[in-house]
This record gives sequence, C-alpha cells and structure tokens, in this order.
Amino acid sequence: MSIIDKHLLKLKTMKSQFLEPTLNKDELNSLERIMRNNIFKYYISRESIPKLIAVTIFLIPFVSTAFSQGFWQQLSFPDSVSIQCITINAQEDIFIGVGDPAEAGGIYRSTDDAQSWEFVYDNNGFSVLAVEADENGWIYAGKNGPGRLLVSKDNGDSWEEIELPLPSVGNIVKIFCIGPGTIYISTWESDGSFLIYSFDSGDTWQHSYITDHPNEYVSDLDLSGSGELYVSVNGFFEGQGGVYRSDDGGISWSYVGLLDHQVLSLSINSANEVFTGDWWMLNSDVPGIHAKYEGQDTFTLVLDCFFVIDIVIDDEDHIYATSSETIFYSDDNGLSFQIIEDTLSKFKEYLILDDEHYLYASSSKSLVRSIDPVITGTRDQHLCNKSGQLMLFPNPAITEIHIELGSGNQRPGECIVTIYDLSGKLIKEIKKILAKDRIVLDVSHLEEGYYYLTIQENNKLYNAGFIKK
Repeated sequence: MSIIDKHLLKLKTMKSQFLEPTLNKDELNSLERIMRNNIFKYYISRESIPKLIAVTIFLIPFVSTAFSQGFWQQLSFPDSVSIQCITINAQEDIFIGVGDPAEAGGIYRSTDDAQSWEFVYDNNGFSVLAVEADENGWIYAGKNGPGRLLVSKDNGDSWEEIELPLPSVGNIVKIFCIGPGTIYISTWESDGSFLIYSFDSGDTWQHSYITDHPNEYVSDLDLSGSGELYVSVNGFFEGQGGVYRSDDGGISWSYVGLLDHQVLSLSINSANEVFTGDWWMLNSDVPGIHAKYEGQDTFTLVLDCFFVIDIVIDDEDHIYATSSETIFYSDDNGLSFQIIEDTLSKFKEYLILDDEHYLYASSSKSLVRSIDPVITGTRDQHLCNKSGQLMLFPNPAITEIHIELGSGNQRPGECIVTIYDLSGKLIKEIKKILAKDRIVLDVSHLEEGYYYLTIQENNKLYNAGFIKK
C-alpha cells in the first residue's frame, strides 16, 4: 500500500468513526468539486463515504537530515489491534486507545516501560479515539458507542462513565486536560465545531460552538502561557477550517487565520507562538506547517508539506511534526526543518513527550520511543520567562486558581501577588510562599468578571488575565 493510500484510508476511517454523513446530492457534488480542485478526486459511494484516488505525484521540499539512524527504539505492542491515541502519566505509565472496524477496541496499559501490556478496558468492538491524563493522575478516555466519556481514578484498574449533557451527541475527537480539574473535549457534531468543558473534573459542564459550519470539528487545542486557548478546526467544504482563539476560557471565540486549511494539529511554544499543521487544503493555497510568530497578526508558511497529523514542541522549543512519510524537526523555531533520518520514522502519525523528555511516536501498528531524551539539560530560564507571563488554570476560575511561573526556582521563597479589575483598581495584594514555582490562590471572594494578576518574585515580574465565574 502506498503512503497516499495509507493516509486516504486513515481519513476514511476518521470519517466513519467520528461522523455518519447525511449529505444531500448538492453537498456531495460540492465536496467532489472541492477535492478535485485540490489534486484529489472524491468518488462518492452509496453510503456517502468518500474514496480518494491520487492523480498526481507530490514532491516534498528539500530539507536536511537530522540524527540519522539510531534515533528511535522499537517498543513492544500487540500487533492485533490498531493504535488510535496515547497518553503518559506522571509515573511514566503508558495508556493507549485502540480500535478499528474489524478489530477489538479498548485501552491498553503498560506500567513497566512498554515491556508488557494489560488490556484494562474492553470497549466491545468500538474504538477508543482519545485518551488523556490529568494532573490528579486520572485518565480520561473518549470512545465510540454508548457512554462516550470514561474516567479512571485508580490508574486504569477501573473505569466510570461520565455523562456528557446535550447538545453534545457526537463521538469524542480530542481530550485536553489543564491542571487537576479542567477538561476540554471536542466532539464531532453535525451543526458546527464544538467544545464541551468542565472546571470541576466533570461534575458540571459548559459548552460553546466555535463555528456553525456543518460537519466541521475541533481537531486539536492548546493553551498559551498567558491563558489564551487556541483550537485548530478541520472541515471538508470551502469556507471551513482554520484557527480560533478564546481569551475567556472557551466562552467566546475569535478567528485567527488559516481559513480553508484542513488544520489537524496545533502546538504553542514558550513565547506563545502558535504552530499548526495542515492535512490538506480546501482552496488553492499551499499546505504545510504554519507559524504565528510574536508580533505578527497572520500565519507564515514555514514548511511546504502535507498530511501533517501531529505537532509537539519540547521544553527547549524544538518542534517535531509527523508529515507524509517522515518526521520533521526544527531546532531554530521553524526557520529551518530537518528530517529524522531513521527508518522507524516512516508512516508515524501521533507524537507525545513524557516528563523525562523522551519522545514517543506511533502509527496504527507501531510504537517507538527516542533512545535518548530529546533535551539534555534544564530549560533555559530566558525561554521560560520570555513573555513574563504565567500559566493559570482553571481559567475561568470558580473557587481557586493554580498559578505556575516556570522560572526554574525549586526553593521556597516569598512573592507578592496583586489583583486588579479591568478599570485598574487594586482589588487585593498579598504575600505568598512560592514553592516549586506554584501558587494556589483563593478567588472565591471575588465577584464574577475579568481580572488582571501580577506576581513579583525578586526582580522578576509576571502578569496574566483571568476570569472569575
């Protein structure tokens, strides 16, 4: 099977898992025209599932090679199932969601560095499409079939169903956890790209529509150091796709850029610069990896490529991206890219970094890990504090807010926390003990609204905004 055939099969599988299309004849004709104009042609079956046939040859732009052979080590994993998603908790335990229409679905766990695997959740033939560990050590999983959202509070030994309220009815595409209790979930809904989210570990839920475009979904999301939530959106018709931002924790959204791009992946570096990866295009633009750099209002194409499924950025702002047949790497913030020239890089789709800075990559039938950590020292302090901003969660906050500075200071020390309202009025100034770069602040007494927070630590000043609900 060619690389194009492999990726087209993947797209078909994604559509059949996430969505049961109900397109009329005009919509099908429109979809066929759009894809034909973008090099591919759709042949629409009686069940309305597109089959793509390549009609041209694609050329990857020249880039240099990095690392050469010996970057990856092959890890064991059952070859009778297909990998759909992966997460790693703080104890380095690995959880993998599996499933395919012709295979068993469920969750595997390894607690011994991928030496052995346990089948800890059987989904009875349905796929597990998303899995994520939070700071509490809880594991959340999104699956096909009844009871779409699961949580394990005992490291995968048992699982509970969490009911997602209406209007969410579609399959879960992505789970994104922030801190100990904030969860954002993308579900594929027929009437627009949609997020449902909780600030209390799933006890209560809110939701918002990013767009009202039919059959469009949130493919990825990330949080900037200043508390802005970015999402990438994928669609199948002109006028869909792109990147959106929320400054209030997901309540409202603004368009950022890349309309008509089928954006599948998004990641943010320490300078709050956004990097995205295109699967393909809905217009005549060039697909690839794009960056929205500090001080820029628009995205810049930094690498001409296609079928970008995942992007991760490590603690030294090195960029890794799966694309077509290979994995690209940049150590200069996207100014140039190299290829990880190892045969185990072939056909990989998903990437994840563990807390020890090892990089994992997976395809449906293969799991590999970098032989060495991808960063060898502690992160440079100027990288952490380049923007002088904080990581706040949950945001919006209800009773308390967790604050992370990332300054690299592991010794307890005193800092001054100041809160202002939007008019600039001083609301509160308190002294707190900073231990391991983290503060927990009680905000239960604040009225609902938007606030501005500063922290002074020695000669450093940090700032960020947050919402009290």
